[in-house]
Amino acid sequence: MLNIGDDPPRLLAAFAHPDDEQWGTAGALLACAERGIEIHVLSATSGDAGEISEPALATRRTLGAVREEELRTACAMLGFQPPILLRHGDGQLAVVERELLVGQIAVAIRRLRPRVVLTFDANGGYGHLDHIVIHQATLAAWECAADPIYNLPVGIDFDRLPPHRPDKLYATAYPHSRVVKLNADLQRLGFATIDFGSVQTLYGDEILTPDELVTTVVPVAHLWERRWASLRAHRTQYGADHPFIAVGSEVASTWLPSDCFRRIHPAPAAGAPLPDEDDLWAGLPPPGGAS
Repeated sequence: MLNIGDDPPRLLAAFAHPDDEQWGTAGALLACAERGIEIHVLSATSGDAGEISEPALATRRTLGAVREEELRTACAMLGFQPPILLRHGDGQLAVVERELLVGQIAVAIRRLRPRVVLTFDANGGYGHLDHIVIHQATLAAWECAADPIYNLPVGIDFDRLPPHRPDKLYATAYPHSRVVKLNADLQRLGFATIDFGSVQTLYGDEILTPDELVTTVVPVAHLWERRWASLRAHRTQYGADHPFIAVGSEVASTWLPSDCFRRIHPAPAAGAPLPDEDDLWAGLPPPGGAS
């Protein structure tokens, strides 16, 4: 068990599925990990409703366990801590009892005492319902973890963990301009373009992130080879025929020269020019420094 009195620098990233930590976040998280910040990835599901790129890798019955192991491998490759796995049903987060999901994330916040918390944007990036639910639950957990009189559902040990409010709260950002380039490259190379809203719950301007709302742009081009390798660890989801893999590392690297985020807390000042920072740890003491 963690010694919460020590409070080393930690960041908690709360997502819905194994591999959610990859696109648009892995580089920024790796940049933090390389400076001695503990990175903890929470996955609300085991991804058991996902793709199976090759029949030899998994069956429908074993996919959840296989994807959990893929996430463990990817986290280890990036120097992250072993992932936190809640094991709710993939595609079923909307029907999970809200207090249970919020409580589980709040427990992670109290136990780990991270200074930074990260999750999906309110639109789930591209309207994925599981992503939207984990965003809502994480924001609620952010408040509950700091509330000394918050009562958790029966079965979750919470009272012995002191309240904790992290310093910063972020949401992922997937700028419209990035998707324009991604689709242009896919079309140029003969792949089908991606219509992120076509099979999800939001459409048009509701999906992705307007560029002008991005608060934080973390340069990560120098970390590409490690994040590409960790992406490939999610073999069931990113097989050789997946367009994001088939285009090759050289092309894919141009899609993610930086990772982008929206800072929810502390919110940017009204009218402030954005982006206004290039580091998820900006404004916090450097790892190993005074707290």
